[in-house]
Amino acid sequence: MKHKYLLAAFLAGALGQQAQAQTTAWRPFRPGFVYGFTQNPGTVSTYSIRTLRVDSAYATAAGDSVYTFNRLLRAPSPSSSYAVKSRNNLFGARLRWQPGTSNYYLEANAEAATGQATPVALLLRPRAAVGSTWTASTTPALTATLSSRVVSPTSATDSIATITLSNGQQFIFSRANGLTQGPQWLMLSASATTLATQWRQFSTPQPGLGVYDPRTLFSMNVGDEMGYIAEVPYLWGSLLCKSGYRLRRVSSRVVTADSLIISYREQRLITTYSTPNCGGQPGTVLSPVQTGRWAFSLRTGASPQFPFLALLTGEYRPYLPASGLGGLLVGNSYTLDFPGTACLNYGSQLAFLAMYPMSNNANQYMGGIDGLAINESYDVGAKMGPYYFQDAYNNKLSYFRKAGVACGSPINFSTLLPSRAAEAAAAATLHPNPAAEAATLTLAAPTRPGTVLTLTDALGRRVWSREVAAGQTSLPIALGGQPAGLYLVQLAAPGAAPLTWKLNH
Repeated sequence: MKHKYLLAAFLAGALGQQAQAQTTAWRPFRPGFVYGFTQNPGTVSTYSIRTLRVDSAYATAAGDSVYTFNRLLRAPSPSSSYAVKSRNNLFGARLRWQPGTSNYYLEANAEAATGQATPVALLLRPRAAVGSTWTASTTPALTATLSSRVVSPTSATDSIATITLSNGQQFIFSRANGLTQGPQWLMLSASATTLATQWRQFSTPQPGLGVYDPRTLFSMNVGDEMGYIAEVPYLWGSLLCKSGYRLRRVSSRVVTADSLIISYREQRLITTYSTPNCGGQPGTVLSPVQTGRWAFSLRTGASPQFPFLALLTGEYRPYLPASGLGGLLVGNSYTLDFPGTACLNYGSQLAFLAMYPMSNNANQYMGGIDGLAINESYDVGAKMGPYYFQDAYNNKLSYFRKAGVACGSPINFSTLLPSRAAEAAAAATLHPNPAAEAATLTLAAPTRPGTVLTLTDALGRRVWSREVAAGQTSLPIALGGQPAGLYLVQLAAPGAAPLTWKLNH
């Protein structure tokens, strides 16, 4: 069951994608989809999944349709201690298709730094007749044979075609899902090492941002909580300079056609120790309540607060840390580890890292000493934002509460963040209270558009409700003609949890 749950987290919407795939039959790669490949056979418990996508599409002067893959940073060989920028992705640099034919060319650029000495253009015909043979490449000289075509074991409407090259390598195509197996970097060699580096499609191609969609990674709503163990280690050893707890609570969530905006409140309880050379006064301090805001593009996944989000495996962006050394933020492989636990570790990890140009060669990149600071990871199954992140502290998720269901123990966070009553008291004052004919709700901040003020009696029956004009800070509460007793004043702003005050009449 856990295995199926993890796959569902990565493969959401598979049926809809298969239906759409029928309109682009046998197209090996399609723009707007994220593909995931792994070298691991199906019997292992840990999968390291490389993700790739088509970044752009255009037509050549001859009328051919061309799909280019995202550029990436990769090691030239498995034994390399550094990485280089490459225009070639896992299976090449681009895919070229001749409209009106079933001819597809996978093409790799010549990149001496990555071991690709000459360009490669490999002709693939997944719709050819079974047993037919053609010239697949001139450099190196290779022929290809359509070895077999069978009905997919998972769908009667899908078929699987296998193309075998004369060097022993194989390409496998699914009519619904495109290229499902091929050799790494399009290195066409008969060596045992190259023959072994076959990559298999791990899952159905995902539309849009796939598993990197912020709505998946940050699937939290108003009132949801995230509790972190916060630590400052002493020189990365077993001793600690500081430790404590950090609690975040979502206060608003707004989704538009192209963006997701989440606001939250947080508070920390930190103990400073007398560890030598750590600095600071020993003792425990409760920080003031702070507010924060996260914004995400639903088109690209980009976020000002998380500049590395939506970077697929090997993808990179410029990075300028406080040190001033220009580097790159790079996407890691997506990892699935079975079986994950049912709570804080679903076994699905998404991580990122920082790389810097080497002093003796600016075209080669290595990890820096702040690698852990950028190596933020996400438990995709939890869907509660970063599972681990680092600012002034190492923060690791140890508790969350979502839709009223808790995961992990809330005990260490019970004193953090004020109650809803305390939040209401901080947001406004209600006076006079008790009141005879009317009272006034005086707000600490102006009202937002769409704010609604409601008065209910002690049994929850609505007395009246009205929308409040934006920018108001003083709201009259009419009580004339109402029976004496206890009433509730509620203020509800769009995307935020309602605040309630008791009023005696």
